[in-house]
Amino acid sequence: MSTAGTAAVCLGTPYRGDDAAGPLVEEQLRAQGVRILACDHEPTRLLDQWADLELVVIVDAVVTGAAAGTVHRIETSHDPLPRDLGLASSHAFGVADALELAQTLDRAPRRVVVFGIEGMAFGMGDPVTPAVAAAVTTVADAVLRELSTTEEPCTRST
Repeated sequence: MSTAGTAAVCLGTPYRGDDAAGPLVEEQLRAQGVRILACDHEPTRLLDQWADLELVVIVDAVVTGAAAGTVHRIETSHDPLPRDLGLASSHAFGVADALELAQTLDRAPRRVVVFGIEGMAFGMGDPVTPAVAAAVTTVADAVLRELSTTEEPCTRST
């Protein structure tokens, strides 16, 4: 299902409970042939990977105070991601910072859609909560819809 000019970034770790939401979505997307950008826990690595893309969809666990399993969708093209989104990254420089830097350097994708899955258990060795596990397929399907509705640029031959 790979669509040129699009990719997904799925953040998190499978060892910290609901922070596994991103990797679980990634498994489903890979099975569908979606291009996945890897940042290996260093979001600045994304700058070169997504610079010429039309659409990047980011998936991560979030903490906003909503019920576990709640799915948040935010779209941006040239604005920073909201700081109150509560992306669950445990790194000082997260994907929101990488996107803001990419926008400043004119290396950001044209559109960015973020799907945040509200989590509640992030301890080392915690299991994924049932509500988050249930949201994984919903988000994977939503990402596939986002990627499939992106219009491909027209090419003309003379």
